[in-house]
Amino acid sequence: MLETESYFVKNLRQASPYISQHRGKLVVFYLPGEMIDNKRKLLQLAEDLVLLNNLGLKIILTLGATLQIDRKLTESNINWDSYNNIRITSKKQIQAIQETVGLVRSKLESVFSQASAEQHLPHSVVSGNWVTAKPKGVIDGTDYKYTGSLRQINTNAINKNLEANQICLLTPLAYSASGEIFNLNTLEQAYSIADKLSADKLMIFTDDSHLKTLPKSLDIIELKKQICQQHPSNLVNLLEKSLANSKSIKRIHLMSQNSPSSILLELFTREGTGTLIYTDRYHHLRKANSDDLLQILKLIKPLEEQGILANRSEDEVKKDLPSFIVAEIDGKIIGCTAVHSLSNNIAELACLAVNPSFQGDEVGKQLVSKACQLAKEQKHKQISILTTQTNHWFKEQGFLDADYSTLPVERQNTYNQNRKSKILIKSI
Repeated sequence: MLETESYFVKNLRQASPYISQHRGKLVVFYLPGEMIDNKRKLLQLAEDLVLLNNLGLKIILTLGATLQIDRKLTESNINWDSYNNIRITSKKQIQAIQETVGLVRSKLESVFSQASAEQHLPHSVVSGNWVTAKPKGVIDGTDYKYTGSLRQINTNAINKNLEANQICLLTPLAYSASGEIFNLNTLEQAYSIADKLSADKLMIFTDDSHLKTLPKSLDIIELKKQICQQHPSNLVNLLEKSLANSKSIKRIHLMSQNSPSSILLELFTREGTGTLIYTDRYHHLRKANSDDLLQILKLIKPLEEQGILANRSEDEVKKDLPSFIVAEIDGKIIGCTAVHSLSNNIAELACLAVNPSFQGDEVGKQLVSKACQLAKEQKHKQISILTTQTNHWFKEQGFLDADYSTLPVERQNTYNQNRKSKILIKSI
């Protein structure tokens, strides 16, 4: 088998569980105008979305057009104002916005026709008057005029189209019951649609600069901390919307608008490529501190007695505390692991333990994922693990059998021959 063929087969095998896991799930996408403006990236995006639809995902697209609307208003010498990152829409602007949204929608539908034809599939994008709007009104003394918000959704009509294997497209324009047309903030609309239809995921394309300032994953506690930091106002607005909808939307993914293929990496690889906001994670992952020592010792002791973990003295654990990550609920440590730096660009994952009451809740998987993330940030290329009884579980997390000789010399010198631990290594 050629190397390229072997690479393809390996990746397909790794993606297979995720393909099965996401089949039949509802995913709402927010597409900013910047993605629509680049024809090459837009075609790549359409190809990937058609592929996802063909794999059985139910897809709703909310179409942004801020870039194009701003350009049109500038060309027409029409001024505009915003408040809280939301456009104030005057009656004079509505016609220009209608023309612009029509052109953007036409551009999107044309590339979907091309993408569907390339995959020998029927045209898959449909849109309709599924959203009833209402005026956003006056907020903090600011009248938003013809800027609207979502009032009601025809969920039955949308669900029928989704069941017919169609991708549903929503634009920024919607009508009120009295026939007035309103300009909706598309990001706000995406959150509302995901909420009302109980979407499994909301996937948001955003600016690269936002992702560079955020960690790979956020739980609710970390999300609140990020909101309080000195981020650009549009990023804070996005995070605040995520927090406000955290009780109804299970997972929120933030991805680079300059990389359309990040959809596939985010859905079908363990590490993903953007930032994942866990709105349904009730525990918090963080670095350990001195106050955690006694709880960590209590957590690992039963595993040491069973021979699952190597024995560590209190002084050894205390010395290694800066290397530990813990999972915490309301001040209680329910899991831990440590990441040690070795030579040859290899890190070691050690002392993984989870409270028996929380096993099965993916705490262990999340600790391993966090450890791999930290090791990668420390410029390591591989992470190793020594285990006596859980090597099959680690293989499920992407680790592979390795030989004693693959360990750095300093780790070979401390290897306990009596325990005869299995050695596994994972590229990160």
